[in-house]
Amino acid sequence: MISYTEKIKLSAKSIANIKEGNLDSKKLEAILSDSKVLYTLILDYEYGKGNLQNVELVDDSLIFTSAYGGILKVSYDINEFSVCSALDYTGEYKMLLNFQIDVQTGGISLTGEERYE
Repeated sequence: MISYTEKIKLSAKSIANIKEGNLDSKKLEAILSDSKVLYTLILDYEYGKGNLQNVELVDDSLIFTSAYGGILKVSYDINEFSVCSALDYTGEYKMLLNFQIDVQTGGISLTGEERYE
């Protein structure tokens, strides 16, 4: 089984908010939504399956399970198109991700689900 992890660096202001306990789920959702990390992580899982589209956080899905970690849900579409095969299909998918905030380095690690290769 394999799982993928992507990391992003937080701004100094966000790190200060975390240390002061002022980072809530809405602020973290905004940070993640503004970055390309969700798209990159899902692409690692779905590479070669079609055109990845509409990667976004599911509203109010981010939940802290500890002071610096938790889970969130991402929704996305995969469009498969082939003129030769007369194929035009868009599938809707969702994936749970775990996140961990590292206060020392100022980063967030996002890890997707484990899948068989």
